[in-house]
Amino acid sequence: MLNDGMTVDNYTSMRGSDFVPKGERSQVSLFSKTASFQDAEWFGVPLDEWVQHIISIHFDPTIGSPYWLEKEKMLGINARKDIYSFNDLHILGPMEEEDLRRHQLEYFIPKMYLENKEHLILGETAGTTGLPKVTAYLKEEFYIAFVEWFRYIAVQRGFPHGANWLWAGPDGPHIIGKAASLVANSMGSMDPFSIDLDPRWVKKLVPGSLGYQRYISHIIEQTLDILKRQHIEVIYSTPPLLIKLAEEMNNDHRMRIRGIHYGGVAVGQEQLRKFKEELFPNAVHIAGYGNTLFGLCMEIKESVNYDLDYYPPGPRMVIQVVSIKEGVRPDKKRLAQIVNYGEKGQVVFHRLDESFLIPNMFERDEAIRIAPTMYAQSLGIYQDGVRNPSLLQGLESNAKIGVY
Repeated sequence: MLNDGMTVDNYTSMRGSDFVPKGERSQVSLFSKTASFQDAEWFGVPLDEWVQHIISIHFDPTIGSPYWLEKEKMLGINARKDIYSFNDLHILGPMEEEDLRRHQLEYFIPKMYLENKEHLILGETAGTTGLPKVTAYLKEEFYIAFVEWFRYIAVQRGFPHGANWLWAGPDGPHIIGKAASLVANSMGSMDPFSIDLDPRWVKKLVPGSLGYQRYISHIIEQTLDILKRQHIEVIYSTPPLLIKLAEEMNNDHRMRIRGIHYGGVAVGQEQLRKFKEELFPNAVHIAGYGNTLFGLCMEIKESVNYDLDYYPPGPRMVIQVVSIKEGVRPDKKRLAQIVNYGEKGQVVFHRLDESFLIPNMFERDEAIRIAPTMYAQSLGIYQDGVRNPSLLQGLESNAKIGVY
């Protein structure tokens, strides 16, 4: 049941079976200025219908993904016949996180897309829970998931247009760095002024140690220098880095900021209150929640009580919250133990892209399950969201968060 009385079945009937696979309809260049969120191939497509489309690609014996074809044999299933709905994805069991580390990237990508590798954009994780994992997106998937999705919400929220941006965060192999310039461009800005952060090196340093303090000081010094010499009105950074930066900024520079975009690490409720009320009171604040492997859930509406409500761009990305009463280890049985709306549990992500399929991934976070509001539905968002995600209790010692 969706919020405000709308059910998934009602939505499916309302939309009808109007999904047309890639190659059978005209394509809009998603890097063009006229492209919009609604141009996404999956926009407005019923979830079960999109699942069937994705399964038909990744499990095609000729053009599919070697990883999933091998998994199909191992499970003794016929995925294209056995998986007809989102709920059927449980047949595949929990996604093996280690598989994303030990297998070569091409093993996960459908062979049909490996014929034109120039259309793929790579991203690596920061190594929060171990060795980095790597994934790929088709260019149009990447643009919608990390750039246009932000712009779509930012316009609704009155985020500054045409202002100078400052990007303080990682570049190199990290997807957030690859998106930073395009995100600024999408809001009418030139490339952001930026500094480079190596999150993997930061995670090797002991917080509070001399090495850690010197590295963070180096980052802050570079950032303050840009703020002194340039007219910056928008800052895009991680909450831990932003709080350190704000402490060193003078009042005039902080009052000049009209837009803040948080990424990399989930912002806490008390942090958000301080950012909004004390540090950057003249800014529109927009937070994102997600990661390199899946994409971005957006805070689509300003929070009233500093609750942070995030929604995914479905149906290519689905987020669920499962019970932790039987522990937090990934388990097929737990996939069906969805908590009620308003209850807290462990976050499970599903990525349903043509380039990469990651179903049933148990995350390190816990959150409260929320339904799509009427406002969310007016934006074309019909999947569940999550409220106030944070590191799952008991996993703190295994996750190296740092500043990213």
